[in-house]
Amino acid sequence: MNLDDAYQSSDLEFELGGGNGIYHLSWPQLHIEADVNRLRETHDHEVKAEVMITSARPTSAGHLRQGRINLTSTASRKTMAKSLQDRDPDVDWDKVMEQLSVAVLSDWRIGSPETLLEGQVDIQAQPKWVIEPFVQLRNITLIHGAGGVGKSWLAQYLAVLLDAGVSHSGLHVEPSRVLYLDWETDESELAARVTMIRNGLGLEGTSHIWYKSMYQGLANDIENLRAVVANRDIDVVIVDSIGSACAGEPESAEVVLRFSNALKSLRNNGLKVSSICIDHNNKEGGLFGSVYKYTEARIVYEVRKAQDPDQDKLMVGMFPRKANNGRMGKEVGFEFRFDATSMTVTRRDVHSSPELEQHLRVVDRIRAALSRGAMGVKQLTRELETPEKRVSESHVRKVLWEGQEKGLISKSDQRSKDGEVLYSLPAWERVDDPTTPEEEQGEWVIS
Repeated sequence: MNLDDAYQSSDLEFELGGGNGIYHLSWPQLHIEADVNRLRETHDHEVKAEVMITSARPTSAGHLRQGRINLTSTASRKTMAKSLQDRDPDVDWDKVMEQLSVAVLSDWRIGSPETLLEGQVDIQAQPKWVIEPFVQLRNITLIHGAGGVGKSWLAQYLAVLLDAGVSHSGLHVEPSRVLYLDWETDESELAARVTMIRNGLGLEGTSHIWYKSMYQGLANDIENLRAVVANRDIDVVIVDSIGSACAGEPESAEVVLRFSNALKSLRNNGLKVSSICIDHNNKEGGLFGSVYKYTEARIVYEVRKAQDPDQDKLMVGMFPRKANNGRMGKEVGFEFRFDATSMTVTRRDVHSSPELEQHLRVVDRIRAALSRGAMGVKQLTRELETPEKRVSESHVRKVLWEGQEKGLISKSDQRSKDGEVLYSLPAWERVDDPTTPEEEQGEWVIS
């Protein structure tokens, strides 16, 4: 719906503005305005909405009525009209409420307009990343992990980089306006953390991160959030965390999809929001709740930590678990070091921490093991064994065989003392060498 579309029904002209569940109507001749939002459709296709009527008429200036009505119910509309008639009897409120309901319902049910895809987009010219390789433009990134692994610190670090437009620790960052939606802590704690991160980065001046403490589910408050996003010209929304933002059982597909659809609505009608969502692991160590959390996100990273007791530093590993619009990214490590007034962030190699290395994909762990020297299947299997996860010899053989097929693993003529065939990386392979052009590096896609 285009803003300020004009309608004429009988002798009452009115204008409808907005869309996507947030509408403003005005009757210029009557000097009446209405705001309609918080639309919800029930299982039997009734549509209910919150309606507020205001007047600039001499006999009834100001707020007239606010209430929740059923737009599809004649009785509900008449009840509201009668209530308004008591406030100002000189207006045909039955006609006003009929026009309001029909116009809003028509736009609500049409949804977004169809568009023609001609296949002539300049792919290279299209912006893709907000934070490379974590956050794609206009898409959802999900970062999940157990409690206390540093997920919120990581999200707040990314928020500061986006706000300052600073590329740091190997991350390429586009300057962005950030809205931080917080169900976990409070404003004073977030303000202190942002200050510590900025101090660690040596940033001067002030930040411009918008903060909103949240108490109800994101979908329940989406109309207000759309207004905030539009008014503040927000580029990136950070949700901390999904469990509370869903406002319902996270195992429920309906609850998760309602949250996801609300979040995706922030990139419609001229809005261009990308989002970073924080979530928790279940007791088995996987993503908590419905599988739709995973399917709705375009990029998924799992966060693990390595930290010795009583240390003022925390090493965090980010492990890619999903990438929809491109190849899977690589694991990334950061060291967070804390003092009284700052938190500094340094890029670290995940392979330098045995505690983090065990959470790599099997293929990456095999590549890391072979970079230390030739090994046989049994030795590789022992190298990959961890208290949390057992790797079978058959899986190792499969990865090795597929690696040979791709020319990424060499099978040696030599054998171990136990008579095992030895495997190694090809002589040209330079594992994780940032100076090697991407097209010259081996591409591993084995799980």
